Amino acid sequence: MLTTIKQDLFNESQYPLHRLGQKAVDEWGSVYRYVKAGGVALAAGHLLQESAEDTAFRSMAVQAAAAIGDTEINVTLGGTATTANLFDGGELVVESSTGLGQWFRILSHDVAASGTCGFVVDRPLKVALTTSSQVSVRRNAYNQVIDFPVTPTGGPVGVALYAMTIAYHGWVVSGGDAIALFDAQTATAVDDTAIRPSSGVAGSVSKVLEADGAVVHLGWSKEQVSVVSTMGLVHLTID
Repeated sequence: MLTTIKQDLFNESQYPLHRLGQKAVDEWGSVYRYVKAGGVALAAGHLLQESAEDTAFRSMAVQAAAAIGDTEINVTLGGTATTANLFDGGELVVESSTGLGQWFRILSHDVAASGTCGFVVDRPLKVALTTSSQVSVRRNAYNQVIDFPVTPTGGPVGVALYAMTIAYHGWVVSGGDAIALFDAQTATAVDDTAIRPSSGVAGSVSKVLEADGAVVHLGWSKEQVSVVSTMGLVHLTID
């Protein structure tokens, strides 16, 4: 078992002891990510998703021109307030017009109910922004993770190692050997060994069927016949 500098793999913490999203690898090659649980407690073996995207923070107009070398970008909020630390460690991308294609990590931001909100980013602008530029911001993918829903609202981040308390912090497994909860889709002659998020049971995985087409592949099953509502051995390739 890997023991990290501050927090063991199988212990939760009320307060963050690592950066959200930090990666760790154990001696067997399995990969882990450090997360904060969302508004519902996490269950062992459940597939997890990043918090749902809030589209109010997409395509926001730059409020005032930003020069080359600036590390703060002021935008006009799209109608939803920011709260303290909401986007810390998240991402900001210039999605259109002048400065298109620049991408940053968010270090901090203002708390604002509406109007102008300043985002401090991790490195200076290489191309100046004008008021015609538009930016989008997204939360850190590992902040307030949730059970992977039947209808996805974000990407997979890993599988819970143990029951984690609401708003607590800990590790989830995202690569290598693990166990995961299987849904009612049992193996048939047309099953592949790849696994996908379940389309019928939140937090579960199912084997990929030939008829599934383009779906998110999480890795592969290490069991040829999966059993309904039981934990099965899998090999994850999320990371």
